[in-house]
Amino acid sequence: MRVLYFDTFNGVAGDMILGALLDLGLPLDHLRSELGKLNLTGYELRAEPIERGGLRGTNFHVVVPDEHHHHGHHHNRSLNQIENLIQSSSLAQAIKERAVLIFRRLGEAEAKAHNTTLDHVHFHEVGAVDAIVDVVGACIGFAHFKIDQFYTAPIHLGGGTVTFSHGTWPVPAPATAELVRGFPTVLGTAQAELTTPTGAAIVSTLAKPSTSPPAADYSRWGFGAGDREMPGIPNMLRLIIGDTLASSSPAGHAGSQEEEIVVLEATIDDMEAQVFGYFMDQALREGALDVYYTPVQMKKNRPAVLLTVLCSQQQENRMAGLLFRETTTLGVRATRTKRWVVPREIREVPTEFGPVRVKVARWEGQVINVSPEYDDLKAIAEKTGEPLKSLRRRVLEQIGKFEDYE
Repeated sequence: MRVLYFDTFNGVAGDMILGALLDLGLPLDHLRSELGKLNLTGYELRAEPIERGGLRGTNFHVVVPDEHHHHGHHHNRSLNQIENLIQSSSLAQAIKERAVLIFRRLGEAEAKAHNTTLDHVHFHEVGAVDAIVDVVGACIGFAHFKIDQFYTAPIHLGGGTVTFSHGTWPVPAPATAELVRGFPTVLGTAQAELTTPTGAAIVSTLAKPSTSPPAADYSRWGFGAGDREMPGIPNMLRLIIGDTLASSSPAGHAGSQEEEIVVLEATIDDMEAQVFGYFMDQALREGALDVYYTPVQMKKNRPAVLLTVLCSQQQENRMAGLLFRETTTLGVRATRTKRWVVPREIREVPTEFGPVRVKVARWEGQVINVSPEYDDLKAIAEKTGEPLKSLRRRVLEQIGKFEDYE
């Protein structure tokens, strides 16, 4: 899984997110051509390298030419118009859905902050163009880097006051305060608005609150610069991208692996016994993880069999098809579930009858299970005429002497 971590040590704004994405290697031309799929004009994109307090990053701007400012006061966009603008574009569906979710969250926060309804939320023209480019642009960047999960550090909000169209407010502005509710935040470290509503909307829609990022190979990062020079701390946002390590351990159980699997079930009361045997062979040969049968009583007290197949998500369609083709069922239930798998290895143990393969399983580094391979024991039993159970006991005693499988 690919993880993105918002390192919001000095706040977050839409243009800082885009600056950091460009700094990470999102090509500006790709961003431009993707944004070109929106029916939106009257803006330019600018990005230049910048150095602040020894950190190098990218400063990104949406430039909306002056003539808009003069007509700006009577040209507003409603949330609805913005959603339609995004939905009617030819952008990838996943990008559109993510951008609409962010705008809806931003709209709801603005509505709550100004005590009005969603339908009455309006974005002033310049702010609207800016916000649309920032939100949709960020989603284009996240899709470009194929991010699956987002996390955030505590969000620095700043302090002092901020002046905007509705008047002068203490930081954080009401919409920002609404958006970061439930997220760890830091107040008052600087006398400025460090986190804007757009920045807060993007982070709070996508990221999980108050969770440290998972163990991953964090090998790429980028810095996006805000516009203000700040005393004492560089006005930057850092985005870090990592790939989680293959064995994502459940709650600290090092070495075990958690994976998603599918359980397929069908209840069957009208099939010959031999067909069950044949189906099991087929399913296991096709790569099912497990197949088993449970006797059940059905309506009118008819005896029947509950057939269960465990398989990976990739195999789900194939296994369902096999069920319909090879059994008499007309319906298959599917549930997704998790399973934990402990790492196991095969070791050979020498015995007086020859080598026997042994499965060794570990949990949190400890050996928790040792079991001799049935096929090897069976071959020795058939050759020597010894009972299987006493052979098994002797092999386990042998293993006791060979502590070296640790």
